[in-house]
Amino acid sequence: MSVLPSDHEARQAARRRLDRNVVVVAGAGTGKTTLLTDRILLSLLGPEPAPPITSLVALTFTEKAAGEIRLRLAERLLELSVFLGRGLLGGPARERAGALLEELDSGFGRSAEETRARARAALEDLDRAQIGTIHSFAAHLLRLYPLQAGVDPGFRVDEGPLAEELFETRWAQWLDRELGEVAPRRREWLEVLRRTQLEELAELARGLCSERVDLAAAGEPDPEAARRLRRLAAALREAPRGQPEVRRGKIAEALAGLAGHLDSLAEAASAPEPPISRPAVADLPQAKWPAAWDQSGAAGYESARRIAEAASAGGEALVRRAARLLVPFARDFRKECARAGLISFDGLLLRARDLVRGDLSAREELKARYRLFLIDEFQDTDPLQGELILFLAEEPGGRARTWREVRPGPGRLFIVGDPKQSIYRFRGADIAAYQGITDQLLRDGGSLLCELRANFRSTAAVLGPINGIFPRLMSLKEGSQPEYIPVSAHQAGGAAAPAWELAVVGLAAEGGTAPDALTSQKTQAAWIAARLAAECGGGGGRRFKDAAVLMRTSSALGPLLDAFKSAGIPYVVEMERLFYDSQEIIDLLNLLRALDDPEDRPALAGLLRSPLLALGDEDLLRWAAAGRPGYGEAPPASWPAPQRRRAGKVFAALRALRGRVGRAPLGEFVEAVLRQTPLLPAAARAYHGQQTISNLLKFSRMAAAAADERGLTLKEFVAAAARAMEESRAEGESPLADEHLDAVRVLSIHKAKGLEFPLVFLYNLTGGSARGGDGGAALTDWSTGRTGLRLAGGGACGAARALSEDRERRRRQDETVRLLYVALTRAKERLVLLGAEKADGGTLAGILKEAGAWPAASEAELRLAGGAVPVIRLKAGGGAARPAAARGALAAGPLLPAARILEEVREGRLRRRDEAAARRWTRRPTEETPAPTPGPARPGHGVLVGQLCHKVLAGWDFRGRARLGPALEAACRGLAAAQPGEDWEAARREAEPVLSAFLASAAARELAEADILGREVPFVYGEDGAVVRGTMDLVYRQEGRMVVADYKSEAVSPRDLPRLRDRYARQGDCYRAAVARAWGVPDAAFRLIFLRRPEL
Repeated sequence: MSVLPSDHEARQAARRRLDRNVVVVAGAGTGKTTLLTDRILLSLLGPEPAPPITSLVALTFTEKAAGEIRLRLAERLLELSVFLGRGLLGGPARERAGALLEELDSGFGRSAEETRARARAALEDLDRAQIGTIHSFAAHLLRLYPLQAGVDPGFRVDEGPLAEELFETRWAQWLDRELGEVAPRRREWLEVLRRTQLEELAELARGLCSERVDLAAAGEPDPEAARRLRRLAAALREAPRGQPEVRRGKIAEALAGLAGHLDSLAEAASAPEPPISRPAVADLPQAKWPAAWDQSGAAGYESARRIAEAASAGGEALVRRAARLLVPFARDFRKECARAGLISFDGLLLRARDLVRGDLSAREELKARYRLFLIDEFQDTDPLQGELILFLAEEPGGRARTWREVRPGPGRLFIVGDPKQSIYRFRGADIAAYQGITDQLLRDGGSLLCELRANFRSTAAVLGPINGIFPRLMSLKEGSQPEYIPVSAHQAGGAAAPAWELAVVGLAAEGGTAPDALTSQKTQAAWIAARLAAECGGGGGRRFKDAAVLMRTSSALGPLLDAFKSAGIPYVVEMERLFYDSQEIIDLLNLLRALDDPEDRPALAGLLRSPLLALGDEDLLRWAAAGRPGYGEAPPASWPAPQRRRAGKVFAALRALRGRVGRAPLGEFVEAVLRQTPLLPAAARAYHGQQTISNLLKFSRMAAAAADERGLTLKEFVAAAARAMEESRAEGESPLADEHLDAVRVLSIHKAKGLEFPLVFLYNLTGGSARGGDGGAALTDWSTGRTGLRLAGGGACGAARALSEDRERRRRQDETVRLLYVALTRAKERLVLLGAEKADGGTLAGILKEAGAWPAASEAELRLAGGAVPVIRLKAGGGAARPAAARGALAAGPLLPAARILEEVREGRLRRRDEAAARRWTRRPTEETPAPTPGPARPGHGVLVGQLCHKVLAGWDFRGRARLGPALEAACRGLAAAQPGEDWEAARREAEPVLSAFLASAAARELAEADILGREVPFVYGEDGAVVRGTMDLVYRQEGRMVVADYKSEAVSPRDLPRLRDRYARQGDCYRAAVARAWGVPDAAFRLIFLRRPEL
């Protein structure tokens, strides 16, 4: 006899109370999809009259999840039809159908014949039912009412590329008009361009083009932001009251300075036309919140500091002026997209929401058409999605103007979600929207709350530590975090061995230093590979498909896959941002670039290095020495005979393919490239087997789609792919995994949500996050409807944006706790956590440490709820994965390099990666000089004098009779435009006697006699694997010898000379090395010219 779950009554209410709206809070593994399917079945088969399946809307957030709901519903309806028709059914299916029939009879009075007729009707119309994603439903609504929604009936949903191409074209045309000879807003543009760059304005224009941005408010005063800033400033002024006196530190000065800065920012935010100036960082003393003070004020103090560091009155003024300049472009661009029939994903939701909110007639018709809305994964809802569904679930005759006014009709809304698993903030999910909508539904009294706590996935040994940890980490915060609701295992029992393990990378040797990140990752990866080989590949009782490796980001993926490849572990990868970074895609892109342009030598060099030809460094040097011949010529005679023969055949294949460029359709051409070159098998052997092949074939399909849907040529497709690669655009690898493939799944935690595995490894928990970007140029706050603006590259930031960024930072911190919860609840039986010994704040291990669930250096086990968790110490650099016992042979052919050569390519790539990870790639000549005493971020007066002197001397004719005064004034004007707000007049007064004395000195007369070769000469060169770069003040030839001079404006005395020469010796060495490389002069002299003491 089966045991009823502990939450049976709540489940029954959620299934059967068809007259009530229901909010289901479904913890991890509690069977929410089954519950949702049951509610649909009872809604279709129970009530009188029978609702058609086309009156039901079931929505979720991925096509895969929607497909699962549709499949389960079809299976249950078919089971019922077969059962009632006295057909053959297996045991479990027969039990389910019989139980459902009995429930329909006892609970709703439905006869068997009536139930059979309803089930058949539902099956027949299942394909017409609105069971899909929220975006597909929004598109459906717009196509029902295109005129009312203001869209082209044949609109296309654009994922980004089409709009981006249109933006590039229209932006260039618009700038030609705005900045041409007859510029209509010349003064306004000059005012902005003196303080920012066109590239930053282009990014702001892109942000304003988003349909989520209210263009009417862009660039206008924001009284609400001003009020919030003033409240924060007032709280800072009140903070010291009643607190113990602080004798040390500068907290009082910091609070006063912060309050003043926020007040000035608030003044600018509320002013119609704040005075424009260059954005300035608040110059505030560093002070920590005193430990003896009430700690409830510390968070507000830190928020105030972050806001002050991000925004200033000058930044607010600059951003608003820039926005007002760009709003006409954004408005025209949106109209152009509408004319072209393009709608973004945001546009779908916005226009559908606006349709049902604003057109009461259309809303009433849709409410009559659709009687029941079932929403899955509601915790990941976008606020617009929530508003759209609420308006449609409104009671008949309702005329609400805002979502807060909506009163849903009884039994029209069934939503399922788990706020503890809300982890898609980066896609627009807003837990504040979830809390706001569910609170409103429950507050009105017409909705039923059902909490599911019985977990059917994991053992009690897995769940025990989770329930012990998360009450310490997750507590209710309005708009940011839910209360933790524990789940319990439905089935008792489990393995005798501990369900949790911790594997921690320690020191490489006794008394050694902590390993670097790469060494730690490689150690963890090798240990995982060995463990999988033992448990899944060596008679351990598991299959490889029973195991998954989860990670926060893809940054540590390389060492893991290399360890798996070395150990012969089969695997498949599902990550968000991996596709364009994979080496095989880079190789194929180089091949297509070379075919498009035979003169593209960098692409050809990459191709020679790729598995296609597998040439080493010496062969590339020989190729360069031979004049870098292309594939239209014979391979260099200096290459060894095997390489020359293979290259000759590959070059011939490339020449044949080159003849088809522009003649064959793009998709067909890329297919031919993969078919007629050995890139597919060679890359598969050199990289990651089936996954590599799948990615290359996906790229081929993308090329065909780009040609069919966007009409791209090879050159345009290659350029678009290169841009996506540079931007690290999100694009998942081609999926391989299915239920029949016996391979370890490697996933991001986000990709693993909703999945379960008997054995789960959480890899690299001490690694940081790649997420948490700045939100782009425009960040819209759903709760206020205002959009905060920022100029790209850390430039000017408005007041509303600084407030939004501070709130987003806190929300991301809370979401990281939820991400950890999702990761820990994927395991059914065993959970293995891995990382380095040191757990920094902000990492998942750091969060565990905060809850006492990460081991200290000496601990051999942790005591967590549910028992002891063993701690395994891994020696850094140890535990190398064992070599694969056997690997399928891949014979070399006339075009395919030998397996040994491909293996060398792989090993060389790993070696170069490890070397690159440990190397500093750039340094400046002045880096090794002793740093000056730290000071404020703003340049000091002496620095301004030095800049002014350099500016004058960079254009000074030592042989002419120019006047110093006009030259100084011109330099001041130029520097003031670039750095407004500084006291350049005071700098000019000090610089004038310094320069006057120098120009009258013997040193200046020497320069008048010299042959000046260059001023402010930039240089860059390689040294010891790093890049050295800088700028030389003056290069000249005197009496046949080359001299590099560097002006110094500080005050010096003769006794300072030895110290200063030592200090700048390394700088001189770099300058001489640059001259040697650029001019071929190995013995150039280096001279320090002290402007205040030119005789030294």
